[in-house]
Amino acid sequence: MEITRVKLVVHDVQKMQQFYCEQMGFALVKGTEDYFTIAVGDSEMIFEKVSSQIQKQYHFALNIPSNLFQQAKDWANERVGLLFSEGQDEVYFQFLKAYSCYFYDPEGNIVEFISRQEVNPKLQTTTFTIDQVLHIGEINLTTDDILAVAGELNEYGIKPINHNNIQQDSLNFLGNYEDGANILVGPSDRLWYFSDKIAQVSPICIEINDTLQLIMNEKGHLTVLQGQYPNLDR
Repeated sequence: MEITRVKLVVHDVQKMQQFYCEQMGFALVKGTEDYFTIAVGDSEMIFEKVSSQIQKQYHFALNIPSNLFQQAKDWANERVGLLFSEGQDEVYFQFLKAYSCYFYDPEGNIVEFISRQEVNPKLQTTTFTIDQVLHIGEINLTTDDILAVAGELNEYGIKPINHNNIQQDSLNFLGNYEDGANILVGPSDRLWYFSDKIAQVSPICIEINDTLQLIMNEKGHLTVLQGQYPNLDR
């Protein structure tokens, strides 16, 4: 499974574009006053303007080379500042064999650099640049109907990692370990790791393997479309 494109909604397109394209240095693919698209390694992210009355909150992780975690962490800390938990600015996830660090974007989304030690490739360099981000490694679907959403994803082969059981009161990782990409399914009103942000049901569109689209509306209802559809065409 690959997360090829993701569309998030934002309130301030200009501020978000300045952050991702100028402050962080992601390449701008295209954009207008109402949206912009950036290249994130082999994947893309689209940020589309919505009314400020629409509540939303996202977490996503970006895969980085397995040998450049400390360099990427230092790079992020210099540009945006890192988030801390219990005095630490990084964490090691045993079940993913991965190191992670976190930071906020201007609208309070929690961005993660994740360095999967057994899955992500090594690069023959000792320095990190934003061009070395590999692709989107995680994106969340927040819903209060977890069993139904997980069941629908299961029909399309998106299953819990390591054959775990779905938990209704915590975060679930779906997707194959070897692919280095996970859909996170969890309930609202849950505190995000390394953050003071509470998970909210949020509109989102996620494209898997260029053809499968997971579309969640602001009420947490999931629609899955297979084939070429215009939801991510920008």
